[in-house]
Amino acid sequence: MYFIKVMSKLYNPSRLLRPRYKHFESIEGVFYNNLNKYRLLSVNGFAINIDHLPNDTPFRITRFVRDPRDLVISGYFYHKRGAEPWFRFKDPSLKYWSPINGCVPEQLPSKTSFSEYLQKVPLEEGLMAEIDFRRYHFESLRNWRDHEHIKVFKYEDIIHNEAAIFNEIFRFYEVSEIERQIGNFWAKKYALGKVKGSKHIRNAEPSQWKKYFTPKVTRYFNEHYSDVIELLGYELT
Repeated sequence: MYFIKVMSKLYNPSRLLRPRYKHFESIEGVFYNNLNKYRLLSVNGFAINIDHLPNDTPFRITRFVRDPRDLVISGYFYHKRGAEPWFRFKDPSLKYWSPINGCVPEQLPSKTSFSEYLQKVPLEEGLMAEIDFRRYHFESLRNWRDHEHIKVFKYEDIIHNEAAIFNEIFRFYEVSEIERQIGNFWAKKYALGKVKGSKHIRNAEPSQWKKYFTPKVTRYFNEHYSDVIELLGYELT
């Protein structure tokens, strides 16, 4: 959300001008179909396949990763309070959740929304349901390839260091000096310490999973995604 806000201010400064930046959620096909329409595009929840990018178009990709276990904690509390309509909809289907790349947990009862379910069950069951909800997202993390034009940033390195990281991002993008200066201005303005009342922010600190993961939840997660933890460079304990 921070990236979206900064880049929207930089590349979509006025409704009178054609937008040069757009975020496509997890809608993979629409993303690839719009590659040539914008200066900058962003997505979440799936791996970008560089073989689908135009051969004659130079590209730079910044990839932002976070400890998947912290994503579970963040998502659990966000979905539990039903912050968006996706999670208040009763009997969600894979088709309904496809724009957010969500998987319907098998344990979700009929005629129940995901938010309602998380509010009813104990924390341990809710966290395992959240792990199941993120199945396609976590599986996609295995599909990213290394490339000289893909630069990876860890969430833990960005928090409380946002302005410096965005300056590095703009240099990696090789944008003009004026774009970099304007972008850095908005990066500083919307840095975490200056944001108040955002519906997306509960607790931005890393390693929260250590407080909430029980041995049962840890085993459940590791049975499915321990390799993802290692791929992203995090420790299993």
